[in-house]
Amino acid sequence: MSQPSQSLADPGFEQLARRYARLIRSVATRVAGGEAATLAEDVEQRVMLALWQQVSREQEIRHPASYVYRAAVRETVRVLRQERRRREIDAVAAEASSEGRKNPEELLEMREMGNRIQAIIAELPPERRRAVRAHLAGFAVREIMEMYDWSYNRARNLVGRGVRDLRRRLEAGGIGA
Repeated sequence: MSQPSQSLADPGFEQLARRYARLIRSVATRVAGGEAATLAEDVEQRVMLALWQQVSREQEIRHPASYVYRAAVRETVRVLRQERRRREIDAVAAEASSEGRKNPEELLEMREMGNRIQAIIAELPPERRRAVRAHLAGFAVREIMEMYDWSYNRARNLVGRGVRDLRRRLEAGGIGA
């Protein structure tokens, strides 16, 4: 990758940065609302980077106010999405860690249940076993079909019959309803 032809000290970039810094922050504030205080600096840095990249590529920016405005909106939305994703991941992790605080008896019970389920799955005929494991892993019938080079109907039937067999054996063993 080649180095940009201009440095960050480029007078064209510095002039644009000074002129539009307030616009970037005001756009971030309008788009982000209450979250703007925490995100405005990130948005400003991202827009400045985009602006610097344009200038360093020697690309003409014909309408700088419009370019900066669009870039500020785009980057604010990106930062908001990233922040929300991070919060969702943190919430899931917190929930998982709070579930991880089960007492030892519950953990032993869950482990034993998992072992019994795995033993029942292992007793299924080989193709049904593969189909059920893939289904329980979250694969859709079409994905299972492609994974094992089966027809759609075959994959669907193997999953359906395998899950039915699993359910029956679990119920016969006193697991489930």
